[in-house]
Amino acid sequence: MIKVLIADDEFIVRKGLIATVDWKKFGMEVIAEAPNGQKAWELFQQHCPEVVVTDIVMPEMNGIELARNIKQNSPATKILLLSCHRDFTFAQEGMNIGASGYIVKTAFEDNQFEEYLGRIEHEINHANVQNSYDTSYLAKEFYEWLCGFENSFPKLVGELFTYEWNWMENPYVIYLINGLNSSEFFQENLSGGGMQFVLIPCGHEQAFIFIQEKSKANFEHLLVEARSNNSTIRWMEHGPNRGMNEWMNGVTKLFKRFKFEKQFKVSMEDWPLPIHKAVQIMIQDLDKSFSSSYIANEVGLSRSHFSTMFKKTVGESFITFIEKLKIKAACELLENTSLPLQDIGEKIGIQDGKYFSKWFKKCMGKTPSEYRQNKKQNVS
Repeated sequence: MIKVLIADDEFIVRKGLIATVDWKKFGMEVIAEAPNGQKAWELFQQHCPEVVVTDIVMPEMNGIELARNIKQNSPATKILLLSCHRDFTFAQEGMNIGASGYIVKTAFEDNQFEEYLGRIEHEINHANVQNSYDTSYLAKEFYEWLCGFENSFPKLVGELFTYEWNWMENPYVIYLINGLNSSEFFQENLSGGGMQFVLIPCGHEQAFIFIQEKSKANFEHLLVEARSNNSTIRWMEHGPNRGMNEWMNGVTKLFKRFKFEKQFKVSMEDWPLPIHKAVQIMIQDLDKSFSSSYIANEVGLSRSHFSTMFKKTVGESFITFIEKLKIKAACELLENTSLPLQDIGEKIGIQDGKYFSKWFKKCMGKTPSEYRQNKKQNVS
């Protein structure tokens, strides 16, 4: 149900709206009422309604101030303004803030009010469907881009920064959170706390969250609370950042660090710098075939010294390590994308699709298609 808050200093108006309007017809429910703007603002922060119907002239905080506060904290909220006076100045100011309509109480007509409610219901439901599609599509394109595939994601980000994400031209912090069984906890609490944020799922049980720097302390309290309920939750942060270029660089750095630490269950700082650098080269260019001599030269060591240091640090030989890297990457791409097997094979340096299937089955005991199907069944 769409949640509605009614604010009016006249008791009879509030009760009349609650009793006479067929809210269920529009999929709506009045969840709170307030006799003044200050109380309405408190109830808004508590309940996060999608629709607010408010009188303009009220004690403590008027309807215009209330509408302005609401729109600054939750731009998607729909606001209907009520007034005893047919005052164009009030109407214009309300429309400039982003109100959905202006109704004069002395000329109140049920049809006019219901027209507004019908329009608002359509806008909210349409936006929910559109946002669901966009989030799913965005997450898919985002993950494939992070994994090194060329797609429409950079163009999509450019469009988002022009409109919905333009607040990230000001300082913001990037978080990569691991261990999420669901992102609903963060969606609900961030929205309820009035924080401006973007959440993008990234693979299985991970998500990137972008939050205004001024909200950093409140958000980290939320992270600690989440971990108290789920001890597997961990996070990394990058920032403060500004703008699109720092967005792209920041998410790339965090994702590489996450992949490294998840794969090897160590922090980057725990390995000698030459080995850390060697592994980064291999992770970044899995589609290339590297010899130990080439990598040793890249990190400034002799081949024998590099091989000895590598096995001592990682616990296995250079060749075994590369094969494990490739199989891990293939498994994650099969799980989290719908990319063709040929593309996945090429991403890890196997150009022949048939050979990729044989190699994968030798390593994992099942074909790539079987592996992907099993993972989909487990998720559903």
